[in-house]
Order: sequence, then C-alpha cells, then structure tokens
Amino acid sequence: MLGLLLLFFSGSVYAQDLNSQNSDLDLSSQPARAAESVEVGTGSGSTHPVTMVSVLPPQKRETPGPNSIEPEEQQVYDAALDAFRMANYLDAAQGFVTFLRDYPQSLLADQGWFWLGESRYLARGFDDAVTVLTTLLDYFPNSTFGEAARLRLGASYFELRQYQEAQDVLEDLLELSPDQEILDLAKAILEDLATQGY
Repeated sequence: MLGLLLLFFSGSVYAQDLNSQNSDLDLSSQPARAAESVEVGTGSGSTHPVTMVSVLPPQKRETPGPNSIEPEEQQVYDAALDAFRMANYLDAAQGFVTFLRDYPQSLLADQGWFWLGESRYLARGFDDAVTVLTTLLDYFPNSTFGEAARLRLGASYFELRQYQEAQDVLEDLLELSPDQEILDLAKAILEDLATQGY
C-alpha cells in the first residue's frame, strides 16, 4: 500500500493537469443521516455539483461485529480504488463518495476518506483535498493513513499558495513521522517553500 502511495508522491510534488471530464462529476445527493457533513466539490473554479458526505467517527459505528466488512461494501471500495489505480481520478472520487455515503461506519472509512483526498488532489481539486484530508485527520486520528494524509495536506496547501499553512503542517509532520520516505518528501516541499522565502 505504501508503494502505491509513494508512486503518486514520488518525483515532483506538483499535481497533474485537470481532467477534462471534471464538469461531469455528479455528486449531488445528500446522506440520509449524517453525524456531521462535509461538502466536496466546492473548490475554486469547480463546475460540478456539491455533495454532502457524512462523517461518523469510529466510536459511533454500529456494525454487526468489530471486524465486519460486508462483501458489497468491499466491492464498492475496491471498484473506487481500481479507478484510482488506473488514474481515473474523477471516477475514483465519485466511487469513494458513493462508498462513504453508503457505508459511513465502515472499517474502511478512513481509507475511503484518504483516497478521496488523493483523487481530488490529483485532479487539481486542492480545496476539496484540504477539506477531505482535514476531515480524515480530525475524525480518524489513529488512522494508519495519518502521516500520508498530512503530507498530502501540506502539498495541497502549497498548491493553493497557502504557504504558512503548508509549512505548519509539514513541520508538524517532521516531528511526528518515523517514515523516512515521507520525511524526505515533506523536506522537499519545505525546501521549495524556503526558496520562495517562507
């Protein structure tokens, strides 16, 4: 999993060009009962409809068993991840929104939020990426995706030219992460910031 993640982080930290199908992203319906809702699709210049995705922290889960993942739930998650792996980031974003809307209490929810953030970042939806990754960090503080989410959050702020926020997130990451590859990538962005006077 880290190898897949680093494939997208390696090289330049700058995002790819926006997919021309961005206007086709249709995420318009609301969840039935949200403990809290997060808007996705409101980034600057976005032309697609807004969706509201519910956030249910782990302690509010009501799954049948502590380690229960239903086959249908796994299928929806896997389909979205497959779209991501094929670099169909808008389809992946739609898939992860569907997954999070239908299975907000899933044991895979933190992973769904992470890959949704990645999908929006790689489609240059940086505002959405900030919203989604912040949600992941706030609601799933013990997620194994936390360090990677902080790294991508810092990169998203960098792309938005919110340099102080980028610096704060990445400096915090340097103190928290034992992962050398993540640290090297964070340092690379901080070096870019330093060359710009931050």
